[in-house]
Amino acid sequence: MIDVKNWVAKIRQTFAPLLSERVRNVAKVVWMVLVTIFVARYMVRNWDSIADTFSSFSAAVLIATVIVTIAGKVVISIHSQLITKLNGRQFTLRESFWMYSASDLVKYIPGGLWNALARVRLYTNMGMTTTSSAKAFALEKYWMVLGALATGAIFLSGDIAQRLGWSSSAPVVIAVCVFFAGIWTLATWVGGRLTGNPVVPLAVLRSMGEQVTIAVFLGLGVWIPLAAVDSDISVFVAIGAFSVGRGLGYVAVFAPAGIGVREVVTLWALGGSSTSSQVMVVALAVNRVMTFIADVASFGLSLSVKPRSNSTN
Repeated sequence: MIDVKNWVAKIRQTFAPLLSERVRNVAKVVWMVLVTIFVARYMVRNWDSIADTFSSFSAAVLIATVIVTIAGKVVISIHSQLITKLNGRQFTLRESFWMYSASDLVKYIPGGLWNALARVRLYTNMGMTTTSSAKAFALEKYWMVLGALATGAIFLSGDIAQRLGWSSSAPVVIAVCVFFAGIWTLATWVGGRLTGNPVVPLAVLRSMGEQVTIAVFLGLGVWIPLAAVDSDISVFVAIGAFSVGRGLGYVAVFAPAGIGVREVVTLWALGGSSTSSQVMVVALAVNRVMTFIADVASFGLSLSVKPRSNSTN
């Protein structure tokens, strides 16, 4: 345990200059300018076809996308309950949903650290120590990134096998799934141990199960718009591709809310589909807008269940 912590500390010290606040802020400005230019240029060149594609999305499709996205956020709140419990504090779902929704909305504010600061502040206001709060948020982000990438790899196992030139038969796909699941299990346990708290096997399995559920709900938020435009992309591929994009979007500290990174990676993961890239871009744009609406709706919903006082231990 000590060796691992020292190794992590050395890595942080080595890359600290590259992750300084000034470097991050410059990178964010450059990234947002590039994304804005790309989006504006793409829309000008393809406006007519984009308008036609958008017209095919009914109100039911948009509402369904928001609903499954909110459902994913509720499961994330349940997952947060597990993590705070591992760090010595048991919150109700009502409390956890409020703290997650309130802190998640500030991820759109430039600066990159507001989400973390808001969550830690809410945890401390609810009775956790600053150290436990920071550990809980760090573990949640680690498990969320790990879970998104792992579930994405598992849902894309068949596609991965084909891209590597392997057989896409059931035994090969199952073997690939087992391989990724094994690495995921070990990494989940190791991450929990790095917080300094014991993590029982049941907690590891629960975390992984909740991560799969999160991936399904949030992935459906991409598949529903794709299905609405008669895309040939299967629900499994859509869930897997979006999970990978979401995972890398989490670690892209230069992109507020993972904007741009999530979409580019998802498009790359969907590359084996015969659906036109333009249709996929529009579907991802719809998902991005509906995700923002879901974020606002979740915050509004959380206000109605906001705890009036600190919970008891």
